[in-house]
Amino acid sequence: GVLFYNVQQNLLAQTGDPTGTGKGGTSVYGIMYGEQAKYFEDEIVQTVKHNRKGLLCMANEGAENTNGSQFFFTLRGDDLEHLDPHHTIFGEVAEGMEVLDLLNKEFTDGDGRPFRDIRVLHTHILDDPYDNPPQLTVPDESPLREVPEEETVKPRLSVDDPLNENEGKSMEDIQEEMQVKEAKSRATVLEMLGDLPDAEMEAPENVLFVVKLNPVTRDEDLELIFSRFGKILECEIIKDAITGDSLNYAFITFESTEACNEAYKKMDGVLIDDRRIKVDFSQSVAKLWNKYTQRPRKLARGAAEGGGADTAKYGGGGRGGGGGAPNGSGGGPRERREGDAPKRERRRSRSRSRDRRERDRRDDRRRRSHSRDRDRRDRDRD
Repeated sequence: GVLFYNVQQNLLAQTGDPTGTGKGGTSVYGIMYGEQAKYFEDEIVQTVKHNRKGLLCMANEGAENTNGSQFFFTLRGDDLEHLDPHHTIFGEVAEGMEVLDLLNKEFTDGDGRPFRDIRVLHTHILDDPYDNPPQLTVPDESPLREVPEEETVKPRLSVDDPLNENEGKSMEDIQEEMQVKEAKSRATVLEMLGDLPDAEMEAPENVLFVVKLNPVTRDEDLELIFSRFGKILECEIIKDAITGDSLNYAFITFESTEACNEAYKKMDGVLIDDRRIKVDFSQSVAKLWNKYTQRPRKLARGAAEGGGADTAKYGGGGRGGGGGAPNGSGGGPRERREGDAPKRERRRSRSRSRDRRERDRRDDRRRRSHSRDRDRRDRDRD
């Protein structure tokens, strides 16, 4: 249907232009006789005034006798005297004034066009006492079309689309949606900072996070206690990298999500080794990094062995060769750096083990020295 393209709050709502621009439309005479007859003359009656809301008036080209197909409804009943000498009044709203009230509340842009496309969908003629001209073909009903073929403006929101996305939602639903949006925003920032491999990554649903553990609690003790809920794939108490002491929290990975949920319900607040533990679902994605960090190493390894598309991507033409880089450089060093990551980790692990063994030996020597001193003092007293 034809578009309401100009809504001026508390003044008028204008339509009747099939192009939707305010510059188109023709009268019935233009349809019958052609372009030279597109306008018809004003029919202004001095005693009929623009003095109430809901009047139906002809719009024109800003000059006398330039009435075409455009018309408007008045949206107020006072201070409209300036319209009297220029616009023909040919009807008024008898029922449905609430529709004009809704039109008057629409949000519009700087040109007065509503942000939602509001259209005249159907026109029903209740009584027509005049005979139709023989040149005019009147359809039996309104054309079944959503948008006129002549319309040239870009479509906007449908009238059924709410401008307020929270309309009809409860406060709980609104808060939940806001939390989801905030979580996605934070995940995107973490991905940009390199703290997350992918903003869409979600924490595993079969992992529990256990805190407030007693330092004496061991991995196997915790696994034995939680294993009654289902098979455990991994139970790890996190320890200090230098001293090896417990940091009093752990991650427990179950084989099934159901077992994880059951353990969460039953174990939160339970006493273990005289400590009341706290249990929650893990939000950590640290172990999922392997899916991302190992993938380039595998591709690089394939390139180093002379592998097709991987060679082109990583610049490796053979073992240590720089097939994709000038002067044979580029491929080899990158492959060695990516492939050396596990070796560096193993070296650090061996170094930490050596440090712990050396620390244990020093403590043992210190204890033996103290023991010898005590024996010597005891012999001197005797």
